[in-house]
Amino acid sequence: MEISTLRIFQEIVRQGSFTQAAEKLHYVQSNVTMRIQLLERELGDKLFQRTKAGVTLTPKGKILSEYAEKIIFLSDEAQKAVSGSGEPEGVLRIGSGETTSSVRLPSYITKFHAKFPKVQLSIVPGNTGDLLQSLLRRELDGAFLYDDFSHPETAAYPVFTETLKVVAPKGFKMKKPLESFPENRSILVFKPGCIFRNRLEQWLFAQKAGPVQAVELNSMDAILSCVMAGMGISLLPESILKSRKSERFVQSVSIPKEFSLVKTYFVVRKDVTPTNALKEFRDGLLTSTA
Repeated sequence: MEISTLRIFQEIVRQGSFTQAAEKLHYVQSNVTMRIQLLERELGDKLFQRTKAGVTLTPKGKILSEYAEKIIFLSDEAQKAVSGSGEPEGVLRIGSGETTSSVRLPSYITKFHAKFPKVQLSIVPGNTGDLLQSLLRRELDGAFLYDDFSHPETAAYPVFTETLKVVAPKGFKMKKPLESFPENRSILVFKPGCIFRNRLEQWLFAQKAGPVQAVELNSMDAILSCVMAGMGISLLPESILKSRKSERFVQSVSIPKEFSLVKTYFVVRKDVTPTNALKEFRDGLLTSTA
């Protein structure tokens, strides 16, 4: 039973598909299929069951998946322990939301890259909920998460504080937040799980604004463009508004601190031995934000 085959097996489990696993791993699908067939022959049992939606684990497959995760983890830990000295190198996967990656990180990661050119830095986008799950599955080495998360298996270091502001077209009335939009009463937001959306909905509830229609968009720029066009209002970090130079085209309104202040943490798993690359990234980050 080879580690490489177990990695393929676990990727199929994550993707729920042989095809998607092959694409993710940059393998030919026939090779993935053959490796799993050999593994099933070695173990004397079927590991996957095909469905219309893809593949699911058989009872024996579920047992193997639990052990495979531990075996892969221990293999990676052993490799780190043996090669833990010397210059930082290798892949470093860091999860981050759009504000952090586009406003807070460029200066730091530019310096980090110049100092440690052998580290292959990969910034993975996502919201706090998705990135936390990726971190727990050991798909990320670290992640920047907002302060609406909590998990006992993680260690969190505070690094940034964002101030959120209501962003609205000209003519927005603070005392009656959605009076300017009697027809669609729209808020422009990211998908559920985004702390900016949560805080906006909490603030509107406190304002007794009544029912609203949420229009989900996939980027800060898309939200800002729709606000400029008069479609609705949103709640975004002040740092984004300044970096995009948007304040000339929209109205930004301050709201109480219980809704507007958001802390950003750099988060890692407690049970994972950090590589030299992760140590340098974390320590340099904490020094630069102290």
